[in-house]
Amino acid sequence: MIYLSNWSFFFVTLYFVCATIVTAIHYRKQRKLAQCNTGNRAKNDVKGLALPENSQNGHKPGYSSDPNDDVNDVAHDAEDVESSRVFPMAWFHQALWVIYNIAAVAALLVTLTFWSLLFRLVNNLRALTVVVHGLNSVLMVGDTMLSSIPVRLFHVIYPMFYSIIYIVFTVIYWAVGGTSYFDKPYIYPQTDYTGRPVLSAVSQICLFFVGLPLCQSVLFSFYMLRVWIKTKCAK
Repeated sequence: MIYLSNWSFFFVTLYFVCATIVTAIHYRKQRKLAQCNTGNRAKNDVKGLALPENSQNGHKPGYSSDPNDDVNDVAHDAEDVESSRVFPMAWFHQALWVIYNIAAVAALLVTLTFWSLLFRLVNNLRALTVVVHGLNSVLMVGDTMLSSIPVRLFHVIYPMFYSIIYIVFTVIYWAVGGTSYFDKPYIYPQTDYTGRPVLSAVSQICLFFVGLPLCQSVLFSFYMLRVWIKTKCAK
């Protein structure tokens, strides 16, 4: 668990687990609200049919003689269905949104950095390596395109906090004499604070001010593509 790819895949897994739980909670609330609306509408219909006939208009009040009343009923039904789908954002929705931003940007960052900078250092490419460094981005991009979760550019602040925590971890790990999987005194060549401190500093500055905003922009582009497709399909 010392590699950024492991941290990233952990957050991707955490996001999908939490998203499944939140979806189940939302579905349960939606079903309960729909049942309550159906029960109240049935009670109102029974009360309307039980009233005596209206002698002035010559028709039963449970039925409408005005065609506009039917249109109004359909409009009210549509409003009831729409209101059953909308709930105020709870704290767990906000927490899930933060986890999504961290997981999605971290996944894209791991994929881009691994296949552009670290791939040549791998002698034996295993299936697990492809999953951890490629499938993570496929899952998060697919979720972005298929879900309704919005993406905001300024939410890059959450992956930035995540990156700061990881950078502090690499410094502590280096200070206590930790080694990598290849028995090197650093986790990545870009975190070799002893042999290449300038490279480490430049790499982390570029990661923080270039890599993260770039990944957030890519994620935002997929979000805008989803909105455009939805707009076109709605016409």
